[in-house]
Amino acid sequence: MPRILSAMVMAPVAVAAVWFGSPYFDILLFVFSAGMMWEWSRMSAPGHYTAISVVNAVALGVAMLMYQTGQAEYIMMPLAISAIIAAARSGANWLIAGFGVLYVSLGALAALWLRTHDADGLLIIMWLFFLVWATDTGGYAFGKIIGGPKLAPRFSPKKTWAGLLGGMACAGVIGGLVTYFSSGTVDWIIIAVSMILAVVAQIGDLGESALKRRFKVKDSSNLIPGHGGLLDRADGMLSVFPVAFVIICFAGLALR
Repeated sequence: MPRILSAMVMAPVAVAAVWFGSPYFDILLFVFSAGMMWEWSRMSAPGHYTAISVVNAVALGVAMLMYQTGQAEYIMMPLAISAIIAAARSGANWLIAGFGVLYVSLGALAALWLRTHDADGLLIIMWLFFLVWATDTGGYAFGKIIGGPKLAPRFSPKKTWAGLLGGMACAGVIGGLVTYFSSGTVDWIIIAVSMILAVVAQIGDLGESALKRRFKVKDSSNLIPGHGGLLDRADGMLSVFPVAFVIICFAGLALR
């Protein structure tokens, strides 16, 4: 029951924030990302995670403000300082701690850019949201029904190759539907990119599983009743946003 109730609250809030855009999307993105960095620091630097989390949140807030005020060329400065501080206070886990700051922060900034860079920002974010959700749902369903060889048993013993392929197929369907309903035609390039991003989402999921195994925890936190932590829910999205940013920004991909 807590899992269902949490989903019923989170999903409409996320969709509404994306739909209405700034400042609602910005606020949700900041809160969610600050929470994920808190979870990451709690695992990698248990003795100093509160102070590190405060620094991380301030740095991300400054970077987002820089982007929104036309100073995007400077956004790496606060993030670099925050990553260095996190690494310096994390002992033997310095590399993981510093990487976590950059990984989460750059994912958040990529999402911010994708939502605001042109008139199709809403469509792009919704495409990515549904793509990742379809990947997770399809992966679970196909893996459960078909079973077969494990994908990466060392990190996630339940994931299968059938689940990966099923998730890719479902993501491709989402790509086809998005282009059909937005432009009246089915764009096979978008379908192919959707399937590639499904693989990226699964890599993000496996990476977070590896992180939890490294620190011997079942969930990144218990912030979401029935679901675990924020990282547990957004691991795929976190890896997809930066890759989508690169594809759209540098390769010129457009949904219509």
